[in-house]
Amino acid sequence: MIIDAEHHFTMERGGDEKKFSSGKICERFWDEKGNIRIRVSSEASKVSRHLQFMDEAGIDMAMLTINPEMDLEQCKRWNDFCAETVKGHPNRFIGFACVPPLDGDPAFNELERAVKDLGLKGVHIFSRIGEHTLDSKELWPFYEKVDELKIPIDVHISSSPKGLDALHAPYALYYVIARELDICATTFRVCLGGVLEDFPNLVFIINHLGGGVSAIMERLDAYLGYVGPGWPDFYFGKPLISKPWRDYFNKLYFNMAGREHGVGSLKCALTTISPRRLLFGTDWPFNFDGDSEGVRKLVEEIKNLDLSREDIDAMLGGNAARLLRIDH
Repeated sequence: MIIDAEHHFTMERGGDEKKFSSGKICERFWDEKGNIRIRVSSEASKVSRHLQFMDEAGIDMAMLTINPEMDLEQCKRWNDFCAETVKGHPNRFIGFACVPPLDGDPAFNELERAVKDLGLKGVHIFSRIGEHTLDSKELWPFYEKVDELKIPIDVHISSSPKGLDALHAPYALYYVIARELDICATTFRVCLGGVLEDFPNLVFIINHLGGGVSAIMERLDAYLGYVGPGWPDFYFGKPLISKPWRDYFNKLYFNMAGREHGVGSLKCALTTISPRRLLFGTDWPFNFDGDSEGVRKLVEEIKNLDLSREDIDAMLGGNAARLLRIDH
């Protein structure tokens, strides 16, 4: 079974039938400030287009998430829309809820409704919550609710992370790597910032292979060897974590999305991440738009990796099925 663990769906737009002449769902362009932007066609809200892509690409099931950050009322509409989509095609789709994590009890009540009443399997958030990073104590009440509901947290890249101004350049540098660097930092924050220390049962799915986090881990090991795993005691009063940081890292899951055709990033990830912690993902329609054959080729490359058949099957769908309690 092949499960797509990063598959973006869009709500219906009420009469907007915009299509692109290319026949694709997404269209990238330069704005007046020299930044790359993306438009999404109303076709992205049609279940038939998603199923067509999945059938052509050989994908059995897709984990549905929505890409834009939304307020609580918009999240409620998404949760209903997503649940109805899953209800109509229970053997093809798995739905993830979304709520604003800092909106307190109204958001937590909505998350409980989405999980217990609507049957959604997890919650989708971003690597930045407003001005807050994921190790911000303001998020502890949200984590408490997620822990209570026993659902995974899917962490998507933030579209325009702040504090990376040096990456603005007239050749797409910010668009390509700012969000990857940000989710890489987010991965370290979840491990080092006490999140999994205080909530050891939380399950995180970090998107985009953690932004390439595997390439930096040895450097982090070296510097933590020099100074220890956190700020000096006089700064926080006590260490934020009680175990080696990789103990927390090894609890994380990562999806393979955001890299399109190549397996180079996956090979790098496999140097530090167990194949039993990796989930196949396409990032459709933002990647592989109009290229379902490219997905089939990528799957074949993954199948040809020097791994056991059990590990390959786990990456392509078994890990997601186990995590989301899907019969396969």
